[in-house]
Amino acid sequence: MVQMTRRGFLLASGATLLGSSLSLRTLAAATDISGAFEYSGWENFHRTQWSWDKKTRGAHLVNCTGACPHFVYSKDGVVMREEQSKDIAPMPNIPEYNPRGCNKGECGHDYMYGPHRIKYPLIRVGERGEGKWRRATWEEALDMIADKCVDTIKNHAPDCISVYSPVPAVSPVSFSAGHRFAHYIGAHAHTFYDWYGDHPTGQTQTCGVQGDTCETADWFNSKYIILWGSNPTQTRIPDAHFLSEAQLNGAKIVSISPDYNSSTIKVDKWIHPQPGTDGALAMAMAHVIIKEKLYDAHSLKEQTDLSYLVRSDTKRFLREADVVAGGSKDKFYFWNAKTGKPVIPKGSWGDQPEKKGSPVGFLGRNTFAFPKGYIDLGDLDPALEGKFNMQLLDGKTVEVRPVFEILKSRLMADNTPEKAAKITGVTAKAITELAREFATAKPSMIICGGGTQHWYYSDVLLRAMHLLTALTGTEGTNGGGMNHYIGQWKPAFVAGLVALAFPEGVNKQRFCQTTIWTYIHAEVNDEIISSDIDTEKYLRDSITTGQMPNMPEQGRDPKVFFVYRGNWLNQAKGQKYVLENLWPKLELIVDINIRMDSTALYSDVVLPSAHWYEKLDLNVTSEHSYINMTEPAIKPMWESKTDWQIFLALAKRVEMAAKRKKYEKFNDEKFKWVRDLSNLWNQMTMDGKLAEDEAAAQYILDNAPQSKGITIQMLREKPQRFKSNWTSPLKEGVPYTPFQYFVVDKKPWPTLTGRQQFYLDHDTFFDMGVELPTYKAPIDADKYPFRFNSPHSRHSVHSTFKDNVLMLRLQRGGPSIEMSPLDAKPLGIKDNDWVEAWNNHGKVICRVKIRNGEQRGRVSMWHCPELYMDLLTGGSQSVCPVRINPTNLVGNYGHLFFRPNYYGPAGSQRDVRVNVKRYIGATPISF
Repeated sequence: MVQMTRRGFLLASGATLLGSSLSLRTLAAATDISGAFEYSGWENFHRTQWSWDKKTRGAHLVNCTGACPHFVYSKDGVVMREEQSKDIAPMPNIPEYNPRGCNKGECGHDYMYGPHRIKYPLIRVGERGEGKWRRATWEEALDMIADKCVDTIKNHAPDCISVYSPVPAVSPVSFSAGHRFAHYIGAHAHTFYDWYGDHPTGQTQTCGVQGDTCETADWFNSKYIILWGSNPTQTRIPDAHFLSEAQLNGAKIVSISPDYNSSTIKVDKWIHPQPGTDGALAMAMAHVIIKEKLYDAHSLKEQTDLSYLVRSDTKRFLREADVVAGGSKDKFYFWNAKTGKPVIPKGSWGDQPEKKGSPVGFLGRNTFAFPKGYIDLGDLDPALEGKFNMQLLDGKTVEVRPVFEILKSRLMADNTPEKAAKITGVTAKAITELAREFATAKPSMIICGGGTQHWYYSDVLLRAMHLLTALTGTEGTNGGGMNHYIGQWKPAFVAGLVALAFPEGVNKQRFCQTTIWTYIHAEVNDEIISSDIDTEKYLRDSITTGQMPNMPEQGRDPKVFFVYRGNWLNQAKGQKYVLENLWPKLELIVDINIRMDSTALYSDVVLPSAHWYEKLDLNVTSEHSYINMTEPAIKPMWESKTDWQIFLALAKRVEMAAKRKKYEKFNDEKFKWVRDLSNLWNQMTMDGKLAEDEAAAQYILDNAPQSKGITIQMLREKPQRFKSNWTSPLKEGVPYTPFQYFVVDKKPWPTLTGRQQFYLDHDTFFDMGVELPTYKAPIDADKYPFRFNSPHSRHSVHSTFKDNVLMLRLQRGGPSIEMSPLDAKPLGIKDNDWVEAWNNHGKVICRVKIRNGEQRGRVSMWHCPELYMDLLTGGSQSVCPVRINPTNLVGNYGHLFFRPNYYGPAGSQRDVRVNVKRYIGATPISF
């Protein structure tokens, strides 16, 4: 047998497309090396491929929510395979997290050696998107970038440089690399959690938190689970087993989903409303629970604002400032039924603890400094119903009512099961039965996902879901609550991450809100004005009053755009507008990547990043409470470098450029900071202390209470559980569930009212008719017959693995649009035909899959195929505009204010309509 050396293996693992006009579509075809060797001992080859000489820790640093600990096996310097490590510590009487992984993770090493891999720095020689490149040295590429950065700062402003990288929980060292660089040169950093629709805005509005949810092992503790627009067997593969185990433990599981999906086949009951009508269903359930008095009255009085008094004349909360001279506008009243007098509840925004706590990034305000039991009602009995008269400071008398009274009157009139049945297509009997079961099972929970959070009115829908869990008193209870799962969003050790990424503090960092940035600079036509919503008016007001930021400031255009660890262009709503209007404004687009994705294809400089198994980083998620890591199984191949080392190398070249251009220092007036570009490397590395990736990772662990005391060496031995978590104590052997600091310890919720807040008495919420949870129909600004749906695929993580041949073999081999046979037949469309879907924003042409499980009147296209895949034109984002909900622009209302990834508008993509026809133009030849 001829032994293949590491060098021979690498040389044979795919040709690099340099200096060629060859289309990027050829990336899908690997080089055929079947005739390169004469195998005389093939039996031994198959035996020895399962042997190894090195085993290292590995993690898949993509936004998949899994954070699955793996071992990586290599031999003779070649990674052979990965395998679940199966060493997360079990909890007593709870099913294990082990083994944890999926088909995507088990082909992770394929990206190391596949034809997609970027091996050398590349500089564009053709048009953006044409696929023409030349190979460059690191020095040439970095000098080109450094020169442009210094020139941009000198001739324009530092905020004309823009850095985008998503989801730090995936790989916080890599995330921090570019953000630390942006921090020291004055560039602005992008938000991401809101931009791609993962941020549960409705939870922030209700609870005053960025977001929090139970770890998935806690599903086992539930007795009634509603999968609401969530399909865990496709999007939460490592955790879906907890649902089956919960069923075996006596739980009943309901799926609420328009389509008959792979999770629905396993549940006890399937509710299939018309797409976008979930809010009507939720409000009708609340109607039944209140009408039949199935709610937890004590919990409502103590834990929510439903007992707070509202003025009949202004529809505002009755505030202390209305009644008492010098009173606070941030203190409120309820009516004490025992004494017949108004009382100011403790813990509202105007109430401060004796010793104020430091700000916490994931909370509207830090209420942890309040003593336990602070909001306990004691002898007080707040009235939930009734009408009362209050004398105001000016001598006038006004009628006031509790929020619950207002909510109940609306529910009884507008949200009967019979009315909801006409909207949703779900029978009144089924709605009533669902509400009764949910209210009487203890504990019960809602699991929701992208199917509910990507709508224009997703915030008010989540508020309606929170209303259901508040009525039943299940928040803060193991096995209960409203649990959202989209994206690997939760870096529990956020304090350590911030210390590394923004060393001078977040108050000295420029942030842009990515949805606003894209909407403005891509000059998006959202057509929303046809729905009587004047987005421009609310956006103008929000920016001019400082509620939301716009970058660059003073109306400047962005000039330099860094994208790394993410495929921004491929996932950009308003993609047509981005390419036509935003892209020409950018003088330099830099992509740092392991593979040639769609963003890299449309960039000017592409830098090769180390693969997940070639670098050291951390890896965490909201779905379990353990810290995972990856480490180099081999050195970075070809000329790739880790993200940390790339930005350190760029810092050196910026120093050189600044000296060469005689622009070593400049005064950043916004922050009163004289920035020194000639000393950038020392700033980036803390004078050399953080020169290595491992030191940076340990720095994160050391600077957060959730991970202090955990070392990299401990993580090499096995995953380590966090020392603490966000809104609940972390108990030994008990799955994490959120909000126990407020529900059990009875500290104030971090909202304006100090409670779960369902009444938002702000002008914008009144304008939109959503001051209370309600049903809002989808926005139908696009006047076309089919609703367009873009769910997440089982066979990819966003666009990652979309172009991977191993994953493509498990499906049809390329992107497709799914359509009901009832819609396809009248249009003369047959399975696997080419079809065109279009609206005023763009079009996409790909194959069609006729699927019985798809609802009539809707078409679905799996989220974000690469633009160079089996598409004649466009992609899943081509027909999507950027649509901003004005409620998400509010920034001057207690806990609602801009903080990056805490609160801001999302780019919704479910309220899109298209037309579809069979495509009869030229198509690729089928074999």
